[in-house]
Amino acid sequence: FIIPQTPVRDQEHLQQELQRIEELGGEGLIVRKPDALYAAGRSAEILKVKNYSDAEATVVAHLPGKGRNDGRLGSLLVQLKDGTQFKIGGGFSDAERESPPSIGAVITFKYYGTYQSGIPKFPSFLRVRQDQGL
Repeated sequence: FIIPQTPVRDQEHLQQELQRIEELGGEGLIVRKPDALYAAGRSAEILKVKNYSDAEATVVAHLPGKGRNDGRLGSLLVQLKDGTQFKIGGGFSDAERESPPSIGAVITFKYYGTYQSGIPKFPSFLRVRQDQGL
């Protein structure tokens, strides 16, 4: 089926449309250049726009990387205040993988909703809380 397309007038219009879609249960919007041709896979002509939440968690452990990250951080095992533990493997720069946040540090991460278990969906590292240090 064909999804109707709506030209975006400005930033405010984009935010209004995103809110409308989220209220209907949608995840977000796909925005593309009006003259862009269809291309399979990722493209610089297409942008996914969706909101995310952020939260804080305490670093419990450093988990080793594989492949390109062999010998450095692969992911963090973190814990929420309610005791829920999960891994965060994305959002790190190479420098952060070489010198990851210390055990016990409080970090901020972004995520896109939660599973029924309470584990955040698609968590990604943002930063170490400034008053916590590395």
